[in-house]
Amino acid sequence: MTDLHIPTAAGATSFASASARRRPFRDWTLNLVVAGVALIAALGLCEMLVRLMAPQQLILKRPDVWKPVDSLGWVNWPNLHTTINTGERTVSLFTDQDGYRVARAGRVEGKKRILLLGDSFMEALQVEYDQSLSGLLETRLSQRFGEPVAVRNSGVGDWDPPQYLMQARRSLANERYDLVLVSVYLGNDVVVRRVEDYQPRSPAPVHRLRLPRGLNGSELIDAVLYPVNDFFEQHSQLFMLLKTRSNELLTHFGLTAEEFPAELLREEASSPRWSVTADILSDIRNVAQAHGVPTLFVLIPAPYQVDTAEFHRSLRAFRIDSAAVDLDQPDRLMGEAMSRHRLDVYDMLSDFRQAARAGARLYGKVDRHPSPAGHDLLERVLEPLVVARLRTTPRHVASTAPVAR
Repeated sequence: MTDLHIPTAAGATSFASASARRRPFRDWTLNLVVAGVALIAALGLCEMLVRLMAPQQLILKRPDVWKPVDSLGWVNWPNLHTTINTGERTVSLFTDQDGYRVARAGRVEGKKRILLLGDSFMEALQVEYDQSLSGLLETRLSQRFGEPVAVRNSGVGDWDPPQYLMQARRSLANERYDLVLVSVYLGNDVVVRRVEDYQPRSPAPVHRLRLPRGLNGSELIDAVLYPVNDFFEQHSQLFMLLKTRSNELLTHFGLTAEEFPAELLREEASSPRWSVTADILSDIRNVAQAHGVPTLFVLIPAPYQVDTAEFHRSLRAFRIDSAAVDLDQPDRLMGEAMSRHRLDVYDMLSDFRQAARAGARLYGKVDRHPSPAGHDLLERVLEPLVVARLRTTPRHVASTAPVAR
């Protein structure tokens, strides 16, 4: 006969005690699982609502658009047929055999040609080519002259005046031009030193999620926060909405790539940056003169100089005293430095301010580059200036003007 094991009172008490200890752990685990599922469901619902009621532009980072090269650092890949979105809208991107941005129909060939030099403001990846300064100039100038006018848009994001000079030398040696049009963005184009050679790199780094190498703030941002940010920028419209609405707070804690333009700070009035930049721009003029080509420079204002609300938001975010800032300083000091070299320059600041006061949105909401309206204003103001210089340009002859160093 099999003996039955009958638990003693002590054993039953021990079993009940162990079960009682495990129960809170199971309860907490179950509660966390339920809370996690509820949170994911709520975020999913919010994502759906944002996409339906307040759609946001997802940012599509394309590091394959730029090609690392010697001396210039990086250029656009030639013969691109792709799309890109920097935060405002998805834009078609086409380049010709030289890496210059062109319309979908391809490169325009014409007897009259303009070389456009500049950075991301001229590259204009926030708008379709036909809405950009170069596209509008090609269309409207061709209508004015009754023949095709070609604009070679050599603008590349993150370039500075030393790179404009290098590109001018290359472009003018390879093709005949009737005008060189140089964009000088007063938000970051006023440089403190010359650079004769840039190392090959891409201006659009891809952040990979990795373990931090230390516990300092910059390392945590680079190893964790940047990769997480990049992922959600490309996949979540809810994230983009929250990020846009909390931009001031994020800037306050240094969690954005945004920087306040040093050119606006009064302490920079005595900086050598104004004369250094003017010297480089003068060299561009000299290179063009050596090829018998006139040069027109245009000063493009920073959003802070035009949008009063944006300016005060930035002061709060960067914790800058308004007394430390002079909104007219870049135009005044850069204009004075360029006038000493007798450069042909037009300042867009008053035109932008007047249009902004009339209600025009000249810059993007997410990406603070010029909007379609901003490019249209640029073209309308510059078109008569460009026409006057094209009509007075003599046919191409050899020049004895000194070549810039």
